[in-house]
Amino acid sequence: MKTKFMCIMLILILAFALNLSACGNSQENVNSSENGISIDAPQSEEDNISEKTGSESSGNNKSNPQNRDTDKNTMDIGTVNGSAFSGKVSGCYYADGNRIIVAADKLYLYDTGKSEIIASADIFLNELCVQPYSDGYFIVGEENSSGSTGSFATAQSSNGVKGYLLNKDFVVENTISFSGLLNDDSVLPMASVTISQDGKQIAFGGLEGLYLYDISSQKVRAILSYSENGRANDMQIVTMDSLAFTGDKTLTYVGMGISSNGGDGVSVYGTVSTDNASLSITKKADYEVDVEEVQKGGNLLVMPQSFNKNNGTLLMLDTVSNTEKKITFSSSSEGKDGVFCSEQGKYVATSILGEASVTINIYDTASGKVIHTETVKDNNSTYFLRVPQILILDESGTCIVVLGRGIGEVSTLITTFGFKG
Repeated sequence: MKTKFMCIMLILILAFALNLSACGNSQENVNSSENGISIDAPQSEEDNISEKTGSESSGNNKSNPQNRDTDKNTMDIGTVNGSAFSGKVSGCYYADGNRIIVAADKLYLYDTGKSEIIASADIFLNELCVQPYSDGYFIVGEENSSGSTGSFATAQSSNGVKGYLLNKDFVVENTISFSGLLNDDSVLPMASVTISQDGKQIAFGGLEGLYLYDISSQKVRAILSYSENGRANDMQIVTMDSLAFTGDKTLTYVGMGISSNGGDGVSVYGTVSTDNASLSITKKADYEVDVEEVQKGGNLLVMPQSFNKNNGTLLMLDTVSNTEKKITFSSSSEGKDGVFCSEQGKYVATSILGEASVTINIYDTASGKVIHTETVKDNNSTYFLRVPQILILDESGTCIVVLGRGIGEVSTLITTFGFKG
């Protein structure tokens, strides 16, 4: 009897110990995050994805979103493994579909669906711009004499604006030094350089006029001179700072203009024909565009406001119908920490910086409504001292957030999350 009692007690003690162990493991799994940065559950009625992701302790970063929305199980949400790249990541840029271009010690073509590098190219540019076209990628930026990428490198290290034409396999096929194309004018920064969709022509702005470069003949011709034929609607063009082709023979632009009667410069936008310099100018005296932040997604030209004039609205132009549209953000201060257009123009995102977090609102451009909200947090508040870089991949419903790319004290943090449009 005593032996039987002792056996029963031993079984009870063993079961109690196993139960404690199981509870401990379950609690650890719930509260632990792989790399220390977390993405809060979104505050959205239309999307309830909850994820955790983060940066590796080594300083190179990766994201591993865990999709818990059964409605999105069939969607391929992209990821970016920052540890795959050598050196500090200085930026991520749209390529096509699920592919992006990552700037680090060189440029990498990266597939977010497969989470792997497809190809690389030894290109070193300061703050750059990537423009996909029918046969490949046009990459333009300020040439870096130091031989390494650096988004916030000093002007002293720049040798002027340079462009690279790469095919779909990410092989350089042509190199263009824009600084050597003009004798009597200076080329504006890379936002004023754009390639036609067929890859045959490149338009670029100077201090005094607008020019067209034929890639096949390698010849340049002036489209218009601002002082001679840069007038329309009682306004005169001063600069065309942002350019984009809306057809093979039509350009849309955003820049500065002045009234024929003089006065201060104001934000203007319009179109210009590459054939006959036919020009339209629309004055935006009540809306000051940040010309360095103008973006084109699909048929939309997205024109964020200047930081000091921000009032929580966003002006967009449908380049097909040539009609304006405005989105009103959730608060009057929203937009000052960055506005980002998706690759195809279906969505725009805003970032709202906090002391140790950034909250991202994703808006549907057709309805103007918030469809998803996500908050990214990290214990290192240094990541949130500057506006992040945000990419939205329309097809996969993937949002890529790049933090710390221009802050030398920290490694770049790349994290991703999914959303439902």
